[in-house]
Amino acid sequence: MSNLVEILSIIVVIGFQTFCGYIRNKYLGSILPIMFILFIGYFLFKGSLAFNFRDIIMPFIGTFTLLMIYQGGKEAKENKIKKELDKMKAKDIL
Repeated sequence: MSNLVEILSIIVVIGFQTFCGYIRNKYLGSILPIMFILFIGYFLFKGSLAFNFRDIIMPFIGTFTLLMIYQGGKEAKENKIKKELDKMKAKDIL
């Protein structure tokens, strides 16, 4: 059951970040990276994380991944708009 919850939470995070990028809302898109950094800081000060290679690199990779998912949604919207404009230009030429 816990594996299902983990998979669903990952799908929700990816979907939310992609949607925020798609609608180009920077404020909504910054919620998850900021929350991720705050959780990592909390776990670091609580003592759950140590100063080893994995625990130092993980926050950078996680934040970078969330930002790239946001960017992917933004680029998907731009590609859709570009295709629609190309269709409109093709109809205008003919």
